[in-house]
Amino acid sequence: MPRKARNINKNGFFHIMVQGINKEYIFNQNHQKNEYIKLMQKYNEEKKVKIISYCIMDNHSHIILHCNNISEISQYMKRLNGGYGIYYNKTNKRVGFVYRNRYQSQFITDINYLKKCISYIHMNPVKANMVKDESKYKYSSYNQFTNKEKNKIIDVETIKNIFQTDNYVEEFLKINYEEIEIMDIDREEENFKIAVNEYMNNKNIKLEDIRKDRKIAKEFCSYIKLKGYKQKQLAELLNVSEGTVSKILNSKQ
Repeated sequence: MPRKARNINKNGFFHIMVQGINKEYIFNQNHQKNEYIKLMQKYNEEKKVKIISYCIMDNHSHIILHCNNISEISQYMKRLNGGYGIYYNKTNKRVGFVYRNRYQSQFITDINYLKKCISYIHMNPVKANMVKDESKYKYSSYNQFTNKEKNKIIDVETIKNIFQTDNYVEEFLKINYEEIEIMDIDREEENFKIAVNEYMNNKNIKLEDIRKDRKIAKEFCSYIKLKGYKQKQLAELLNVSEGTVSKILNSKQ
């Protein structure tokens, strides 16, 4: 039945992407995928985030989260990736970095785009020819979405509000994600540009505003850093040195 929208922060949805260093297959064993999902649930219970959907592939993962503050995403992902990194290194008797970078994230403000993004990440195993149907893949939230799996770590109440109905499954199955372009883990530079443009559009500012105003620059650089991008990318964008970016981030503005 239709439902009245509750007071949820529609600007608090993030598409998170994590990839193994050098595109290594850090999730290619079943026990590895299971461990990552177990840690997702464990740290979700400790932090103020809600899991909307997820899909764990062999060398990368997708998670859509809802939170009230981007810092909560940063804290959650630090615990999740840190916990899994320790597990991965210990079980593989190795040391060193596990991930390509901390994570990449996309700030989603459009609910229709959000719905398509949910559908897109569930289709990843099908597109990769790992299974013929989303329901056959055990390491995504698809079967939780379609009520074929009772044990759920996704936040059903938030999902009902996204789709504006208690019977959201029917609406979910109608989604055509191919109508829009979704951020892809292997397109880091394009993703960085999307993140920059999203910020500037949301704040109604231009690149020149960021370059001229130290306070605006600090807010911008802090936001982009929290999304997992590098100081080198910020330096190139702003046409300054990495040392200058560090000074901007550490300034008292």
